[in-house]
Amino acid sequence: MLKKEIKKLMLVTLVISILMTLIPVIPAFAEGEKTLTMKQLKYSIWPEYDRFPDVLVIYTGTFVNDTGEPFAGKLRYKIPKDADINMVCETENGMLCQRYIVEKDNPDYDVIVWKPSHPIQPGDEFPVMMEYYYKPFAAGTNPRSFTQILRPAFPVNDLTVEIKAPLGSGEVALLPEAMKTGTDSKGFSNYYYQYSNLTTDDKLQFSIAYSRDSSDPAVITNTEQGGQTSQPQIKEDSPLNSAIIVLFAIFIVLLTVLLYFAVSTNNRNRRAKKGKKASKKSRKKDNVTSKKAEKRKLRQALLDGKISEETYKELLKDIEKE
Repeated sequence: MLKKEIKKLMLVTLVISILMTLIPVIPAFAEGEKTLTMKQLKYSIWPEYDRFPDVLVIYTGTFVNDTGEPFAGKLRYKIPKDADINMVCETENGMLCQRYIVEKDNPDYDVIVWKPSHPIQPGDEFPVMMEYYYKPFAAGTNPRSFTQILRPAFPVNDLTVEIKAPLGSGEVALLPEAMKTGTDSKGFSNYYYQYSNLTTDDKLQFSIAYSRDSSDPAVITNTEQGGQTSQPQIKEDSPLNSAIIVLFAIFIVLLTVLLYFAVSTNNRNRRAKKGKKASKKSRKKDNVTSKKAEKRKLRQALLDGKISEETYKELLKDIEKE
């Protein structure tokens, strides 16, 4: 009986293990659903900022749910092929970084696909941040030049593009020319562009060239990933993790119940076996006692002359056969 219970337990464990393994690859979104509009977006391009010779690109903005219904679908970012994604985060309650997948079907760019941790109600705003690194030029190149392309995967009402020339750079040339320039408190030269009402069909292209002798990043931190970058932490109450926690809790409950029944059944079987042995032993003991009493009576009858010795022997044999 115990073996059967253990087999059931192993089967349930196997099924739950398979389900928990499949969760990360179960499609989280249905194709063709609506997307949100980016109310405002700051798109930052920072070459050689804190990793050499990488270019750091940062999305910082706020989505707004203008779909007219609660939004629980997917959000997308189009990025260069094989970019090194640093973080994909919600920022309404601090930096809460989320799980994502990367689609590589398009030959010109990859697509980050992720899902907000909770439904966004109609009219609500939803602030986010995403950043990645990529290498558009080789480390020994000087002067450096590359082209940055922005392909919005969602409508954008108000877009600001910022290009930050690395410290120690010169002969900076931009195409198109910057609409506005400025120098920040750390000495970086910044170049700005402003756009409105972009659609998913728009494509903005920025050609950037400059000379720089140094092969060090402009900003060096203790982790060598300074500025606004940090190692992302996956939000513990994201939908995926919540599903895993629920399944794990179910697994623990089933495991506890099956172990309880297995142990209880085993204990009952042990008690039943002990009872049978005790009963058998008691009957055997009673049988021996009864034979001894009959032998004493038979011996007394012989001594009293009530039976002959021959009869005594025959009756004694009968008692021993019983």
